[in-house]
Amino acid sequence: MSAPSTGTVVRVPFTELQGLLQAIFQRHGCSDSVASVLAHNCASAQRDGAHSHGVFRMPGYVSTLNSGWVDGRAVAKVSDLAAGYVSVDAAGGFAQPALAAARDLLVAKARNAGIAVLAIHNSHHFAALWPDVEPFAEEGLVALSVVNSMTCVVPHGARKPLFGTNPIAFAAPCAEHDPIVFDMATSAMA
Repeated sequence: MSAPSTGTVVRVPFTELQGLLQAIFQRHGCSDSVASVLAHNCASAQRDGAHSHGVFRMPGYVSTLNSGWVDGRAVAKVSDLAAGYVSVDAAGGFAQPALAAARDLLVAKARNAGIAVLAIHNSHHFAALWPDVEPFAEEGLVALSVVNSMTCVVPHGARKPLFGTNPIAFAAPCAEHDPIVFDMATSAMA
């Protein structure tokens, strides 16, 4: 059993937290539009209890921006390639703004063709996947998202990382209830 926390709990209203996070993203080089998408994503994770992908992630976001690993001003290029296929070049930016740029086209294709695939490449993903798929289920669609990841999982008995966490998320509408949403990484720890 762990000892109770002696720290003070501070509760910040969602819109205030989102505004604070947006200002941090902007201060570290994100455009207004990118900062808005990332702040909403991060604040939503915090609000919904996924603290590992909420405010906790801010030092990682800032580090990747400051190092130049990701371009906080990138403008995603959406390509309409087929009846059920959309491709997005995130231009070295974050995946969430790339998804936002393609979202309306993807939904229209799914409704028209019955299924649609979105491939985002040249991107950086540093967040939970459920915020990516849940909005589709809220619109009555089923969504599945998979992400490859860098090697960071050390196999049993090994000394260095060999596998990625390779997250998977799924969301489906549920009559008269909130959508069913599933988000996990494939490492044993997750």
